[in-house]
This record gives sequence, structure tokens and C-alpha cells, in this order.
Amino acid sequence: MLPLLQKLLSDWPIAAPLLVLLAVGLSVTTVVAVLLDRRCRSQSAVSWVLLVIVAPLVGPIVYWIFGKAWLSAKRERSYLAVAEARREVRLRGEAGGSAGAMRAARESVLEALDPDQRHLAVQAASISGDFPVGGNDIEIFEEADDLFDRMADDIDAAQQHVHIEFYIALDDPTSERVFAALERAAQRGVECRLLLDGLGSWGFLGGERHDQLRAAGVQVVEALPVGFVRRSFGRIDLRNHRKIVVIDRAIGYIGSHNLAAKDFKVKEKYAPWIDATMRVRGAVANDLQKIFVEDWYLETDESLLHFVGDSVRDGSTPAMAQVLGTGPATYENAMPQLILSLVHLAEEEVVLTTPYFVPDEPSLTALLTAARRGVRTVLVVPEHNDSLLVKLASRKFYQRLLEAGVEIWHYRGGLLHAKTIVADGKTCLMTSANLDRRSFELNLEASLVVYDAEASRRLRAVQERYLARSTRLDPRAWYARPAWRRLIENAVGLLSPLL
Repeated sequence: MLPLLQKLLSDWPIAAPLLVLLAVGLSVTTVVAVLLDRRCRSQSAVSWVLLVIVAPLVGPIVYWIFGKAWLSAKRERSYLAVAEARREVRLRGEAGGSAGAMRAARESVLEALDPDQRHLAVQAASISGDFPVGGNDIEIFEEADDLFDRMADDIDAAQQHVHIEFYIALDDPTSERVFAALERAAQRGVECRLLLDGLGSWGFLGGERHDQLRAAGVQVVEALPVGFVRRSFGRIDLRNHRKIVVIDRAIGYIGSHNLAAKDFKVKEKYAPWIDATMRVRGAVANDLQKIFVEDWYLETDESLLHFVGDSVRDGSTPAMAQVLGTGPATYENAMPQLILSLVHLAEEEVVLTTPYFVPDEPSLTALLTAARRGVRTVLVVPEHNDSLLVKLASRKFYQRLLEAGVEIWHYRGGLLHAKTIVADGKTCLMTSANLDRRSFELNLEASLVVYDAEASRRLRAVQERYLARSTRLDPRAWYARPAWRRLIENAVGLLSPLL
């Protein structure tokens, strides 16, 4: 490449000033774009500007490919159409005389919550528009085999529809149980839809099992396709990271499991992958349905709003839960603000598990503040990570956390992939979102807030099993680590606003 550039400059003298003008033009344009981007926070903006200055040709190219959460014009129009459709549904309900009843039910639910939980519920509702609903049975699954056995049983019992949305699907003996159940359901007339991310499920979408599902009558659609033309110049790393299942508007699944065995063939080196997923039966499944319906419309222009109706309240327990979907179309910082509020909710203990820990400053401050006000603050991350950059960048934050009294635990039983938070054993979060900027600013994520002591205690028990297979980081040993390690970690940590 260098000899070619030298020859170009010698044979064409005007090339040098043209390259300089191009570099200056790109840099100025990129800096202006960074400063005008309302979703780019100050830390990220400073890092991008510095990168553009240091690497005037490479920096702008990297920014326009990976730095701006922009959508294709078609997708922008689809988001607006979805928002308008939801507004019309709400207006029709109010016109039909149900607005008063809806307000009364909402106020009744909020009154049943603690005051702090009430504030959290209102904040979460500002993201997706859905308030908590009661009448839900909640189960927690850790093992993929158990989860997909139960999911297959639910699909076999489906009478109307099965809607499934995953970031990654693999063709393996564990996921085969779900695929086989989908085929059986489709063949007996149940409407089956499978929405898979174009990048995460790239191999599956081009494979034989995908073709077999379509031949059996399952509608399989690629979300955020990665092909150049179909992407219409949208970001390739802006992904649909959600993992949800909805069956007959009465049963839902949400969590961190991908549609794959825990040995995770594409990254077996880090196996087993340790995940957690909630199965919900009751009213909140209808709110999960709304997320699927919106995502399906974004990819197909097919409206499935007729599948969204009154909540099916057939849960035997009064557990209250609330669904929210986040992504580039929600207001900026929606997810980190929710996590911040949940951490601030804790008075005695807050435990967080995440595979990727590259927090923004407000999220980091929330953890530091919780620990300094006497709350036991526990962070559990995998000892070995499939992303070396993320692993190194996360270490940059350790000293501040340890000095504040935060307990940092390294999970040693595989790659801990569960994304959970439990506050005081009475409020918990099950989500697909990691504690990093990609989940906060780019990916489409789905989360479930549960305002129930029993469900929170059971999730806390799952976290305790993680802790039993983890080693607590010794602050003295951490402070004494070699200077070269600190240099590397802090250097990579400078990139954390860009990761």
C-alpha cells in the first residue's frame, strides 16, 4: 500500500494537496457531525474528536461506520409508522370509553408498589409506554436444555400463534427441540414467526435448517439484514439483540439465552455460556407481544397489531412485571437511566451480573454512590471474556470501584452471560442489555422489571450460585499488579467511550 501511495504522489504531484484537502474536509465534517449528534455524550464526543485529530483519514471513516447510531431512511419511516400505529391504538381505546378504566387500573397497580418502586415504574413507562401489570407467574431457567424443553412444550400447546425473536440461532441438538416444535405447530395451522438478527444468526439463515423451517410453514425473517443493498447504508453493528418468545399472548420468555446450546459452537473456547431467562405466564406477555409486533413490522411492513389485545390475566400469582424495549428509536440514555434508578433504589444490597462491563460515567457513579452510602454493592463478571478489548477496558474502572467498596467477583465456571440486577431482594431486572455503551446506545434490547419479592429472591438465589463459582478480587493484589498491566488497561480504557 505504501509503495503504491509513493508512486501515486511522484507520478501525480497534485495528489498530495488533494489528499490533504480530503483529510481536512473529512475531519472538519466529522467533528461537526459529532458535535451535532444529540445521542453522542460528552465522553464519547471527546474521544471521537481526538481520534479524528490523531488519525485524520482513518478516524472519520471509523466514525461514520461505527460511531454514529444512524438508520436508513426506510427504517426511520418504519419507526415513525410503528409509533403512529401505537398512538392510534391508544386513542381508539380512549375513544371507546376505556381511558378511565385504564387510568384506574394503572393507579391501582402503582398504589400497590412501594414509593421508590412507583417512581421506577413511571420512569420505565416513559420508555415503552407500558406500565406494570399484575397477575403473572414467573419461572427462572438457567440451563438451556431445561429452558428449551419447556419452550417446546409450550409451543406444542399453542393454539393461535408462536412469535420468536433471537439475536443468535444455531443448529444444534438443544435448539433442535424448539425448531421441531415450531414445525409441528405450523403444520397443524398455528401461525409461527421467527425473527433472527442478520449478523448474529448469519450462519443459520444461510443453512439447511432454515430452509426446512420455511418449507414446514414457519415464517422466518432476517432482522437488520447485513447485505449492502438491503441495509441501505445503515450501520452493520447496530443489531437486534433481543431474546423474546410470545405464545398465544399468554406465555412469554425473556432473558439472555440465545437459541443455542450452552457449548455455543461459534465460540466453544469460552464455553459453557451461563445464562438466565424468565418464563412469564399472564398479563405481561401481551406487552412482550407489542415489542415483537413492532420489530416484525420494521422488517416486513406487515402489521400484526391484531395480535395485541387485552392482557390475558391467567397467572395464579399477583406478581407485577413491566416490559420495556430500548434502542436507537427510544430517547437517549433510556437504558442507563433505568439502571441508575434501580441501583439507587437499593438500601441494603444490589447485585449485578453482566458479561461486558464498560459503563458510562453516570452508571459508574451510581455504583460508587451506592457503595459509599453503605449499600452492599456486588458486581459479577466473567474471569475470561470473548472480547479482549472489553476485558481490558473494564479493568480501567476497577480501582475506583474497589476504593468505594464495591465487591468485584470473577466468575470461573465459563462465560457468565446473564444480565441481571436484584435490589434488596424485592425488585429485579432481567434483560438482554449488557452494561456497556453498545447496549445503551446502539442495540435493540428487551428488559423485564419485576416488582415481586418472591421472584426477586429466586433470581437472587441464581446470582448466589454464580458467586459460589466466583473469586472475589482482592483490592491489595489489584493495586500491586505490574505497571505494564496497568499501562495496557488504562490505554485501552481510553477507548471505552467508543466500545
